[in-house]
Amino acid sequence: MSKDPFEELFGPAADEPMPQTRPMPARQRLAQEQEVRVRASQPAAAGPARAERSGSAKPWIVVGIIAVLAIVASIAVVSIARGGGQDPDSSATAPATSEPTPETTQPDTTPDPEETPSEEPEEDQVPKVDVGPDLQSLPIPQWGVTSQLSGKFGVTQYRIENNNTELWLDSALIRQLPCEGTWGAVRTETGEFEVLKPAERCAAAPELYDELWGLTDAWVKTFK
Repeated sequence: MSKDPFEELFGPAADEPMPQTRPMPARQRLAQEQEVRVRASQPAAAGPARAERSGSAKPWIVVGIIAVLAIVASIAVVSIARGGGQDPDSSATAPATSEPTPETTQPDTTPDPEETPSEEPEEDQVPKVDVGPDLQSLPIPQWGVTSQLSGKFGVTQYRIENNNTELWLDSALIRQLPCEGTWGAVRTETGEFEVLKPAERCAAAPELYDELWGLTDAWVKTFK
C-alpha cells in the first residue's frame, strides 16, 4: 500500500481527536429559523404590494385619458365654430334704433269733375235726368189712368196703337232727335206699364236720347 506523500515528507500525522459537536440551545435555533422565515417572506411580500399599487393606479389613468379627450374635443368644437365665420360676441342683437321717417305727401289722384269724361249708361240702366219743376197733367182715359209729364217735352200729343197696348208720344223734344223711333209707354198683359223707346241708342245725338229715356221713364212711374 502506497504511503501518503505528506507522510513521507513530514512523517505520520498524529491522531487528532475529532471535534465534538455541542447541542445548540433551543432559543438560538428558534431565532435562526425565524430569521430564515423573514428572509424567505420578504420577496414574496414585495410582489403583492407592487401588484396592489399597480391595480389601484389603473382607474386614475383611465380618468386622466378621458379628461384629456374631453379637452381636445372642446378645443375642436370651438375651432370649428370660429372657422365658420361666426363670432360668438357678434350673436348679441344690437339695440334697434328707429329714426323718424319723413312724411311724404301723396299726390292727389282724384280726377277733376270737369275733366272726367261722361260715362255712357249701361244697357237697360235708366239715365238720371232732371225732370224740371214744370209738370203737366196727361190723362189717359183709354187705360183709365192719369200721369204727370215733364214740361221739357213741350206741347205733347199721344195716340193708342197695337190693340190698346201701346201709347205713342209726339212732342217738340221728341222731334229734335235725328234718329227714328217711337217713344211712349206699353201696357203689359199683367196690367203693368213699361217705357217704350227705340231699341238702339241714337249715335248722332246720344245725349238727347238719354234725356228722352230718363224723362219718359219718370213719366211712366207717375201712372195712377
